[in-house]
Amino acid sequence: MKQIPAPLYKKILTTAFIGGGCMLFGLIYFIATKDSVLLLLSAALLVSCAWKAFSLYRLAVKEEFNIVEGTCVGVSSGLVGKMKTIRMMDDAAIETTLKLAKNCKFNIGDRYRLYFDKRNQYKTGSGFLDTALSTGNFLGYELLPEKEKDISDNKCDQLK
Repeated sequence: MKQIPAPLYKKILTTAFIGGGCMLFGLIYFIATKDSVLLLLSAALLVSCAWKAFSLYRLAVKEEFNIVEGTCVGVSSGLVGKMKTIRMMDDAAIETTLKLAKNCKFNIGDRYRLYFDKRNQYKTGSGFLDTALSTGNFLGYELLPEKEKDISDNKCDQLK
């Protein structure tokens, strides 16, 4: 079995723990107040979170995700709305524009790896629409370590 990327693993665990926590709260509240409606709603939330976690696990194991990797070259957010625009440049100097939630923290100059669900991709032909429609496919991101500098640059200093 292949290694599940850290952002996907974190999302799977978070989803499972949220469902379990809601069910635990609903069960405790049911014992204290005999409120069966909240217990049923908690159970429904547990089932939906378990299904989502299983779906994410299956996506990660089957590697049904796309990876966008590159250096952040621009971050802009509008005054109104919950989205911000991220511009990424890969090693081949191809720029990709993404619209992501404002709570995602990106710094210009840092390298990132972003994960997107490839099962639900929309292609309209318009770059703006494709970017806007792909925001629901965003699974997570991780900061990549700096590339190691070439050691050969330091050999001249060592020979002297």
